[in-house]
Amino acid sequence: MKTSASAFFLLVFLVTSSVLAAGTTGPGVPYWVRPGATLEYRAFSTHPAGGGFIFNVSGAPVAVTGPNVTVVFRVLDVKNGLALMHVSITVTTGNVSFAPVLVIYPSNSTVRPFWNESSIVAVKALNNYTKVVLSSLRVDGRYRINLTTGWVYDLKGRSYGHTVLWDGFRPNETFAFYHGKRVKVAAVKIANVSMRTYYGTFPKPNVVVHSGRVVTPVTVSSFDAVYSPEYDVCISFMTDPIPDFNAIGVYGFMWTDDKAAKIDTELSEKHGGMVNGMWAWGVILSNATLGRGHSVAVTPPGNSRLRYLAVFLLIVVCVTSAACFERRRR
Repeated sequence: MKTSASAFFLLVFLVTSSVLAAGTTGPGVPYWVRPGATLEYRAFSTHPAGGGFIFNVSGAPVAVTGPNVTVVFRVLDVKNGLALMHVSITVTTGNVSFAPVLVIYPSNSTVRPFWNESSIVAVKALNNYTKVVLSSLRVDGRYRINLTTGWVYDLKGRSYGHTVLWDGFRPNETFAFYHGKRVKVAAVKIANVSMRTYYGTFPKPNVVVHSGRVVTPVTVSSFDAVYSPEYDVCISFMTDPIPDFNAIGVYGFMWTDDKAAKIDTELSEKHGGMVNGMWAWGVILSNATLGRGHSVAVTPPGNSRLRYLAVFLLIVVCVTSAACFERRRR
């Protein structure tokens, strides 16, 4: 009897330990938030300027524009309920004479070059500003995400709003602080359609989030993004406020994608107008490495039944212990 009881308690310990280990990132945190996980988004434009953003360089506003952009988020570490993140924004062009990458800043400001000298095509000093023509440009930085709330903080502890990387938005709730303004979620809508991305097709339903419009001295914008509830991940985003960018000094981000629309048109013509699903818009998910030791395509783990099993076993333990205690008393 003593041996079987010991074995039973050992079984409970193993099950509950594995469940607790699987949930170390906290409740409501996506399964893929682990050190080494990456999310990559891209947008391709056929226009000279597919989009752009303002980068704060030593207090000076620097405008960056270009046709194509690649954004890579990487989870560096998860500790004490915080995820240390790295994000890079790389702007490129396939034709520098038609659609160059441009960096523009006021002539009276002191801006140390944050671009690679080998990518310089030309530097032009105009009346009130300086224009640097490049073949490519990379901007990056680190920030933190509170895994309990989903809120983004810079490395000095200043808050910016809810991360763009996963859902958690509610209508009329404040989701960002942007240039001193409180930005609220205007709408959370269910899109009962499969969403296509460069990474793959995400089955319906999907969720579309819009924020209220925010007006600043330099921009008028509203947050716009699409989420997959099944995979608990952002599959596309388009415009600021984007707290993950704001935390590293990037503001006014906006990008459009022309390649996806072209693919849709070609498929529609090929299949007589019958296309399964619709393309996400803006900067679109193109790759994902969801944790160390996993392949690129990862199915979300089904931990929920294990959690219920652990609770059930704990209840059984309590009842069994109480019964044994009562027997000994008698």
